[in-house]
Amino acid sequence: DNDDLGNSFSSFMILTSRRSANSYLASCVVVFQLQALLRCKFGCAYPSFASLYHTTHFPQRYRSHPPSAIMSSADSTPSGPNVDFTKTETVGSTRWMRLETLSYLVPDDAAEGGTSLRKWDRVVRTTKKSEDSIDAVVILAILKHDPDDPFKDEIVAVKQFRPPLDAYTIELPAGLIDPDEDPAQAAKREFKEETGLVGEVISVSPPSFLSPGLTNESACMVRLEVDMTLPENKQNYSKGTENDNLEGCEKDRGLEKLMLPRVGLLGALHGLQQKDGVKIFAALYSMAVGMSVGEGAQK
Repeated sequence: DNDDLGNSFSSFMILTSRRSANSYLASCVVVFQLQALLRCKFGCAYPSFASLYHTTHFPQRYRSHPPSAIMSSADSTPSGPNVDFTKTETVGSTRWMRLETLSYLVPDDAAEGGTSLRKWDRVVRTTKKSEDSIDAVVILAILKHDPDDPFKDEIVAVKQFRPPLDAYTIELPAGLIDPDEDPAQAAKREFKEETGLVGEVISVSPPSFLSPGLTNESACMVRLEVDMTLPENKQNYSKGTENDNLEGCEKDRGLEKLMLPRVGLLGALHGLQQKDGVKIFAALYSMAVGMSVGEGAQK
């Protein structure tokens, strides 16, 4: 059956791809030939080349040319799904959010024109300028109290009530980028507003996507260095969770700054979950897991 064929194809591709680039290209050709035979004899084309490419273990050095690059350059038809933005429908909108229904095309040999139309709902920020524009910044700020003792390092986080969850969350400081700002400027502003601390930008990451099945919202992670010798930072640090800079909805939702240990961050988050029943921001939790793995490797 098709499942057995798929397993056989996958095993074949894994074995050949481990040998050489020539074997890899040869296996691609064989798969295309087998797919053609399947279409003729059984009316199916399982598995697709794209699915084999992504599910088998091709060496990374051979992945510089994705499946579309191996196909004939004369074939201008998109090799995979793609959105037709001219067919986007707006379902509803508020001041900050817009619900849209997208139309996207998927390859379908049985359909007229070789593609079929599918629908997908998504949420878009009304402040988003274009499909490629960056919406927000997430801020990673580490306080280094003693350069020679990493166990004294602290990560700045915030605790706040989030109505969609009907719960308090622990997150990294974050916020939207204003129209006249770049990510670095937005990060410095948001960090001061939410924590009262000032920091200098160390690095700005490429944009990443927070929930790609739901929204096209994107954010850069900005790393800040916080100089604890500055009087302003010393004063705000001594106030603990208090922040005199809060205003508007952040003040209404009781936003507080938290200082969490860099070493042992994952355990600290678990402790807050168990003690206070808070929800953890996915990016912060993922980072804590990665740091925990690193800490374990150093032991």
